[in-house]
Amino acid sequence: MRRETQNVLLVLLGGAVLKIALNGQYLRYVKPGLQPWLIAAGVATVLLAVVGIARDIQAASARANGVPAAGGDDHGHAHSSRSPWLLLLPVLAIFLVAPPALGADKVSRSGDRTAVGAAPSDSSFKQLPDEDAPLLSIGDAVTRAVWDSSGTLDGRQIRLVGFVVRKPGGGIDLARLVISCCAADAAPVKVRLEGDGLDGFESDTWLQVRGEVLARTATEENGYVPTFRVTSLTEMPAPADPYES
Repeated sequence: MRRETQNVLLVLLGGAVLKIALNGQYLRYVKPGLQPWLIAAGVATVLLAVVGIARDIQAASARANGVPAAGGDDHGHAHSSRSPWLLLLPVLAIFLVAPPALGADKVSRSGDRTAVGAAPSDSSFKQLPDEDAPLLSIGDAVTRAVWDSSGTLDGRQIRLVGFVVRKPGGGIDLARLVISCCAADAAPVKVRLEGDGLDGFESDTWLQVRGEVLARTATEENGYVPTFRVTSLTEMPAPADPYES
């Protein structure tokens, strides 16, 4: 591959990274805190390509004036290696395909268990906000259902936001994926939904549900997946950041 082609591929690769970093699509793949690093990587890649292009232009100008190129190399060599063409794969994936965030398929392939946060040392949790049906993350709700001995969820209406996961044997879960760094380490957190009006929603449909976590329904036998009795629900678009952290 000629140097000129490699430089063009670097421009495309850096541009693709900047595109997803600036338009918010990066949230499908990594945590929000990594945005500055993505921008820096994209800018560095583009600058590297621009420097290479400038050097090639300078070398071409020197050859036109009869001045030998530095190091005796007066032209870009065409190499037989095809590995630089692999740079096209992430470029095409971002510009043409734009892979979506992980969803119900990932949750189904992860088995019947839910990720549970570590128990606090004193087994106590902060009281829920003193408001009607506060919005909690699914991870927080699951962790409280498993570890909270003070009963902060008992008798409380809460709201959860997640996507539908329809189980092959029947039943429906509401789930989110928790990431530590990026989508590669995603683990599911979920609750089992119980109530009316759940049959019409396909997997990956985003819902905001209101209801109550039933006490002592998150056990080792059911993979620590608590039951959530739904009193009302609303379909909604996917949030900009689909993951919990």
